[in-house]
Amino acid sequence: MANTFTNEYYDITASLAEAYAAPTGSGDVAIILTCRITNVDGANDATVTAQVYTDGSNDAHIAYTMTVPADSSIELAGTSKIVLKASDVLKLQASTASDLEAFISVLEIT
Repeated sequence: MANTFTNEYYDITASLAEAYAAPTGSGDVAIILTCRITNVDGANDATVTAQVYTDGSNDAHIAYTMTVPADSSIELAGTSKIVLKASDVLKLQASTASDLEAFISVLEIT
């Protein structure tokens, strides 16, 4: 088994789309250490929806239309961690395209 720290930067769009996918090998695991959402619009609040897709179709909301105030950040992983098994996917959606960015730090165990 190998442990690898990695990160992803993602511009969140107005369509629910894949921001991070866990490794796909049998027994692989990804632990999301941080999922920071930043509103880069200096004037307007925006909302973010985050879902984890397991087994290709089952989804669980991590956040649902959570408000991100203008010029600020929120942490979706909070003080806990989000564990993804092989092939699980984190998807994000913003209320307004180009207002929100995501930075995701992950420990991948393969």
